[in-house]
Amino acid sequence: MSQEQPRPGHATIAGSLIIGGSIIVVLSAWERISTLRTLEVQEKLQTALGKPPMSGLGLTLDGYTSMLQVLCVIGAGAATAAAILGVQVFKRSTSARIALTLLAPLILVGGMAAADFFAAMLVFAILLLWLQPTRDWYAGRPWVQAYEERRAERVGLMRPPGTPAGRSAAASPDAASPAGPAAPADPGTTKGDAAGEHPFGDPRAFGRRPAVVRRTRPQALTAACALTWITSTLVLLGIVVMMAVLPSQAEDLFAEVSRDQPKAVETYDLTENTLLAGMYVVLVGFALWAVVAIVLAGLAFIGQNWARITLVVSAVTGALLLVVMSVGAWPLLALVGVFGSAAWMLLRPEVGRWYQR
Repeated sequence: MSQEQPRPGHATIAGSLIIGGSIIVVLSAWERISTLRTLEVQEKLQTALGKPPMSGLGLTLDGYTSMLQVLCVIGAGAATAAAILGVQVFKRSTSARIALTLLAPLILVGGMAAADFFAAMLVFAILLLWLQPTRDWYAGRPWVQAYEERRAERVGLMRPPGTPAGRSAAASPDAASPAGPAAPADPGTTKGDAAGEHPFGDPRAFGRRPAVVRRTRPQALTAACALTWITSTLVLLGIVVMMAVLPSQAEDLFAEVSRDQPKAVETYDLTENTLLAGMYVVLVGFALWAVVAIVLAGLAFIGQNWARITLVVSAVTGALLLVVMSVGAWPLLALVGVFGSAAWMLLRPEVGRWYQR
């Protein structure tokens, strides 16, 4: 369509929330960092460490403080990039929308340590960029016409069956004509035929309902994507906590590995630093995997079938890997069930039919 479509109000709201929320998250993060070492904050952190669930993590006060610093730096960096990219939202930049989506998990995880409400608001604003009518605007489709069509379909569904859209109260049998009594109709002709209307309503109305059904996203798909987003975000949060705690636990961890696997230590010439670096590499790899899963779930949610298939492969691979890892840590079997459930819901027949249509 040659005519340029106006920017939807949803896009304007999303861009404004992204810029404003990012500035607040950055300021809150640096204010949090500057006060972490004060006596008052240290006492509050020590009190929090003595209560569940923090008491079961085995964190020290220095380790907890370092973890919060890392989270604040991550949140501030991601929010700074989001503020810059938020300006590009008003210019309909597709690359900016994708970059903001990739930053959303970092904003959510990092911003929770500084300004949890505004971090959640920022992620919600990024989600708005993938919803209608903003999605059509980014794709260059005539979103105004599509919005009016969807509205007309919703209104049509609320009408009683067999009621044509153009029928008004003036078409009643007792309505009088200014020109006098109406001419008698042919006995073999129904009233609807005489008025130029179909006796059973507008035949075109019967073809509208399937179009609405095709647009209805299956509940199994929505549940699978939501499960992926929640689980991947929690995994990212756990990885950040582990990366913050590792330096303080490196000595004990190396001593345990040396006691349990002395041959491996000698064969690979492991030291405390190399063991710590290797664990960081593994954790970063899992973090990237979780980010990719979040992005794939978003693409599958908006109708990309290749993203759904890739997400199923990722879930099955993760479940198999966790089965092997759960030999020494049986609580990981809970994640196996989560990944298996997500893959099963994505492969449901109604989900496949929705993508085909």
